[in-house]
Amino acid sequence: MRSPGSVPAHPFPPAVRILVRGATVAFVLFFIAVIVVADRGEGDRWWAFLMRIPGGDKLGHVGLVGMLSLLCNLAFPGRRRFRLPAGMSVTTAVLLTLLTLEEIAQAFLPHRTCDPGDWLADLVGLAAGQWMALQARQWFGGRSVGNSTPQSPG
Repeated sequence: MRSPGSVPAHPFPPAVRILVRGATVAFVLFFIAVIVVADRGEGDRWWAFLMRIPGGDKLGHVGLVGMLSLLCNLAFPGRRRFRLPAGMSVTTAVLLTLLTLEEIAQAFLPHRTCDPGDWLADLVGLAAGQWMALQARQWFGGRSVGNSTPQSPG
């Protein structure tokens, strides 16, 4: 039995869970492809349109990392561990570590630049994605009980 206000780890029906995990795998592969294209110096060919938008590079980071965070947090709803900052999921901590290492590695690649602004945009995307995943789990968790209205105790 759940305590009031708690959200189950997997509030989604099995079919939705499979869809979310499949979308997560596809997006992770797409995300890796974006990194490879950028590392090879071919990014301008693919997303030059972002450079014409003021702050487009940062918006791209927020959008890509936000979607990555949303999907990963939905697919792998980890519990919060006591050593993590308040509210940070294990999934978000793993993504933060990987994205930080990737940003640092750019300092050693000829076609990339290590930009703290990009890392900050990644942080915004991570936070937004985790928050949206939490909201989705709460919404589905409340509806999966078979009743969309809260029940009174007793």
